[in-house]
Amino acid sequence: MKKLILLVCLVAFTFSAAGQQIWMSAYKVDPSNTKQAREAIAEKTKTYNTLESARLIYTYEIVAGERANHLVRVGFGQSLADLDSWDSAGYDYWIENVSPLISNVGGTEYMQYVADASFDDAEPGSNRISKVLHYNVSRTGGPDFWNFRNRVAKAAEKVGNVSLNVWAGSLGGPNGHVIVAYSNKDMSGIDNENETWPKVLEAYRELYGEDSVETDQKAFNESLNAWGNYSEIWRWLPELSSPPVSIK
Repeated sequence: MKKLILLVCLVAFTFSAAGQQIWMSAYKVDPSNTKQAREAIAEKTKTYNTLESARLIYTYEIVAGERANHLVRVGFGQSLADLDSWDSAGYDYWIENVSPLISNVGGTEYMQYVADASFDDAEPGSNRISKVLHYNVSRTGGPDFWNFRNRVAKAAEKVGNVSLNVWAGSLGGPNGHVIVAYSNKDMSGIDNENETWPKVLEAYRELYGEDSVETDQKAFNESLNAWGNYSEIWRWLPELSSPPVSIK
């Protein structure tokens, strides 16, 4: 996956350029329209967002957080040009059949996959639940932020059986926005974090030194702005999504 960053963000974010791109939009659905809206989204996606179309879109329901019950649509591509590929028929279907049932909240944000900070050895489509952490990195905090995130990914790789995916904002969102998603087959994966993550931290110390976790995590915490950091739980809705593919 690759990264394309605004010049202003290069101060804060230090990682190589090139890779998986996404756009992300959140939608509010009135409870009275939920069934009809989901059916329309499912039909639109099944018809216009197949593997063959190369316009892959995935749908998630936010089940915990201030935006609970919102839907999130995420479009995938290898470049911004891919995301700009225009599908007039699919767009017309959306405007006619879906738009009247939902409202966009917050516009659209473009993000890039950060491969160095990610590790995911799960089969595509096997995870349904994600604990999604939103970070707001300060203008000068990039080196400490990414040092910790990259090292966590290496430690996760050493342990295995971990799904950790990281995305950095590039266009359309707040400066310094980073999403870190820990994914599991179901909610039991969140219940079992106390079993998984001590192993990751132990591997971290083995790789980088006995005091490395405390030192690096302190620097990581100090790399963040005091606002704009929050968590959500997302549930993937496969029936409203393109077929799953690897994002590596």
